[in-house]
Amino acid sequence: MTDPAPVVEPLLLGYGLSSDQGSIGFCGVYLVQTPRRRILFDCGHAGRRRALHRALARHGLGVRDVDTLVLSHAHYDHVQNADLFTHAEVFLHPAEREPEPGDPVAPPWTEAIFAGLALHEGSIDGLELAPGVTITGLPGHTAGSLGLTVETADGTALLTGDAVPSSRALRAGRATTAANDEAAAASIELVRTRADVVYPGHDRPFTIEAGLPGRYLFPRVDLEVLAPDPLTDDPPAPS
Repeated sequence: MTDPAPVVEPLLLGYGLSSDQGSIGFCGVYLVQTPRRRILFDCGHAGRRRALHRALARHGLGVRDVDTLVLSHAHYDHVQNADLFTHAEVFLHPAEREPEPGDPVAPPWTEAIFAGLALHEGSIDGLELAPGVTITGLPGHTAGSLGLTVETADGTALLTGDAVPSSRALRAGRATTAANDEAAAASIELVRTRADVVYPGHDRPFTIEAGLPGRYLFPRVDLEVLAPDPLTDDPPAPS
């Protein structure tokens, strides 16, 4: 008897948000459910930690129910919550383990996050984690950027991290930022030709139709600013 096809479930949607103070850094966090593994792809930064706990709870899960963590690359907005998963097997490309000096989105303390993890040793590009779930190298945005190819009942899904941050990036054929432009373009082309559905780094999941972005799988959900300005806003009235 064969295993049922794996299922991809977005836990936290990605947003391409920036401000005059810098990037908000909200990446997509995705859960891949299989009979053999429960895989988390990326985990977000510490500012979304409570949101990650709530998202897992909506699926009846806690952090210890995740047995496998795949990190697309070492930028802070994708890896900071990895310390929640010290019990899990963690997959990160070896090129990502020691951030480049001066990298503003992978500062030196990133290594301290990885120090407490059960990192898988050896080559991982092309490694099958479970039937229908394979780690896929997508270099360019960073030297060791990874994706996850998932053969679902509805076709091939590719979880891309920032190799394909958005539908706009796929349409343009280039990532927003890249350590290697040529490699980044080749990775986008791989995604364009292989995937039926893309689960991007900073956008909603979308289909691929005739090699271009098709339709979004989920409606747009705008973020709501909840915190009042502590100096100018009146506190809420008692209920």
